[in-house]
Amino acid sequence: MKKRSIIMLIGIHIILGFNLSAQTRSTVEWRNVNGVEIPVPPSVHPRLYLRSSDIPELKERIKHPEIVKTIKKMEKLSKNRTPEEEAKAPAKNGFRYYAEMRGVTSRVQLDALEYLVNGEKSVARKAITAMLDTLRNTNYGTKGDLSRASGSMLMCGAMVYDWCYDQMKDSEKKAYINEFVRIAKTMECGYPPKNTEPIAGHSSEWMVLRDMLSAGIAVYDEYPDMYNYVVTMMYKDYIPARNFIYSGHNYHQGSSYANVRFSNDLISLWIMSRMGAGAIYDSAQQFVLYDFIYRRRPDGQVLPAGDTNPNRKGVANYALPALLAYSYYKDGYLAYEYERTKKIDNHCLIFDILWKDLNVEPKGPETLPLTKYSGTPFGWMIARTGWDENSVIAEMKINEHYVGNHQHLDGGSFQIYYKGPLALDAGTYQGSSGGYNSPHNKNFFKRTVAHNSLLIFNPEEKFECHSYGGEDKTPFAGNDGGQRMPGDGWNTCRSFKDLLSDEYTTGKVLAHGTDADYMAPDYSYLKGDITKAYSDKVKEVKRSFVFLNLKSENIPAALIVFDKIVSSNPEYKKQWLLHSIEKPTVKDGIFTVKRTKDGDSGMLYDTVLLPEKGNLDINTIGGPGKEFWVNGVNYPNEPRTPDPTNEKGAWRVELSPKSPANEDYFLNVIQVADNECKNMHKATLLKSDKTVGVIISDRIVTFSKDSNTLSGKFSIDINGEGTFKIVMTDMKPGTWQVKKDGEVFIPYKWVRSDDGILSFEGRKGHYEFSR
Repeated sequence: MKKRSIIMLIGIHIILGFNLSAQTRSTVEWRNVNGVEIPVPPSVHPRLYLRSSDIPELKERIKHPEIVKTIKKMEKLSKNRTPEEEAKAPAKNGFRYYAEMRGVTSRVQLDALEYLVNGEKSVARKAITAMLDTLRNTNYGTKGDLSRASGSMLMCGAMVYDWCYDQMKDSEKKAYINEFVRIAKTMECGYPPKNTEPIAGHSSEWMVLRDMLSAGIAVYDEYPDMYNYVVTMMYKDYIPARNFIYSGHNYHQGSSYANVRFSNDLISLWIMSRMGAGAIYDSAQQFVLYDFIYRRRPDGQVLPAGDTNPNRKGVANYALPALLAYSYYKDGYLAYEYERTKKIDNHCLIFDILWKDLNVEPKGPETLPLTKYSGTPFGWMIARTGWDENSVIAEMKINEHYVGNHQHLDGGSFQIYYKGPLALDAGTYQGSSGGYNSPHNKNFFKRTVAHNSLLIFNPEEKFECHSYGGEDKTPFAGNDGGQRMPGDGWNTCRSFKDLLSDEYTTGKVLAHGTDADYMAPDYSYLKGDITKAYSDKVKEVKRSFVFLNLKSENIPAALIVFDKIVSSNPEYKKQWLLHSIEKPTVKDGIFTVKRTKDGDSGMLYDTVLLPEKGNLDINTIGGPGKEFWVNGVNYPNEPRTPDPTNEKGAWRVELSPKSPANEDYFLNVIQVADNECKNMHKATLLKSDKTVGVIISDRIVTFSKDSNTLSGKFSIDINGEGTFKIVMTDMKPGTWQVKKDGEVFIPYKWVRSDDGILSFEGRKGHYEFSR
């Protein structure tokens, strides 16, 4: 799989015309500052967002219809609010009020742009004086997210300072610098900025990676300190941590915060590249947003990840990061994502004018493989059956490292979508309970109990969260039986070194892969060890996923989930969870989840093979007063925005073994179909001396009985008519021979080290395997 992935990646680079040497070219001097090698801004202006060599192209691009449209929007925003609009506007203590860029902030950007293009000195003077007056009257403080409003003032002021530099008086330059420093000191990260959030948190976004960076570049000749503070932080901590995260081709802060945080990673890339420093991040950054392509649902929404609010209104919008990424990396797939909405926040419209690539042709996802694997530090996989309205989408997670902040304690979880959400992440980020660190947030929404994962309940376990921050200052969260809270008191990871430590290491992928037809694979496989995600209440927790693309209209797919749990005390109750919107039905070791409302028509049909019926408890939890039930307490949270389809969920199924034991196994076979389908496949347990597995339709999937690697010799007996596609996991890498009914059937077959799978086709009979 590794070799094939490398070949695919090289192919994508070629297809998209990606020129690595061109992206990494540096035309600036580098200097050691406080032991860190950093690029030095050139001693010319402009150098912020563009150089003088870019101006001829700028003069032409502002004639393009798309850029004209953006300029006209900014011109409209340049007009001050009318008294009537002012009366209707939201309270001025919200940063979104200022982010609308009504009035002077849009005017000065356009005036400075006009000076760049046409050299009209009077326009430059107008921008300089207007912005200086505005800066002198800026004092938002640090309450809530108002640092973002302060940051927008730094950004606008920096543009005026840099673009109109030769029209500024020395006294004005000094005044601008004084105001930049004064405003920066009021911001949440402080000034000099504290290097306490290089991976996640407010300091990992606008205020450092766009606003102070912009101001620092603009004033570098007269006042180098601001630039030096920011850029040494970036090269020491921000960039190495991001490059490690990018290597997994995904993002750690969820499906809502990528818009803010990943956008700022890309903005800092553009800023430094346009200044002359070249590509400051690894080129793997290009593929981070592919995750959103894969989690995109047919209704325009995406499978949720991390802190997000359920919402089916419109289309989930990732226009800003898609614009910045596709334009930099010349990526047609990301251009297609941008084209879905094209909606850019007003405070970023200037980047649309300056940086949007007007020549990249959008390319739909139909030519992408149906399965995407995200490696370290994630260990995530999304498998699909297609890209149309009838597509099944399954997400499978291991979580190798945990960052915190907007990331959840959801190692080993999965989601399934087919004609509606069937197995979902439950809860909502903001609502009647509050937001970050509200009772719902810290006791349910972020916790393992809200995800389709595993609980091991030690009644004496404490979940200390005094460092979590936010609204509820209670030092302990409720005991959900789930995964531990990394960090001292559930503290967000504060450094790259910490991210690699045992404290923030929560799992390890043991195997992953697809069959040889990687474009439309029959199976997609992921296995991981998530023992480290839990406290010492467990000795071993492993989960294996096999997604089967059945390539059938009636029953298009199945997800097989196999678990091994070894607890440190046999009395600790083990629970297997699946969350749904509507109430599940249970009968004879099978439970069904249907979507019957809101235009949805999918069904999930789960056959529980382990624990076997005599040792199996199946319970449904939910409904009014128990939607977010945790250990005897409900943590309600009515969403801040309407959730008419109830995607926050209201029900869950809990599977548990009846008899106490240290070691237990779960084996679930989940089929998806239309909610009127009456003929689901029978899922049959297949056991041998060393393996356990399932027969479903024309597929057979096996696992090592104890979840450890298989070697030596063993056998299985297969019954049933027809030819089966057989997938045997947990096989030791190397050469295997297969005999059928005493005769050599496969004389020699190589099992790869990355997936440990032996796959072949065969009919009923006695099979012997030897290595």
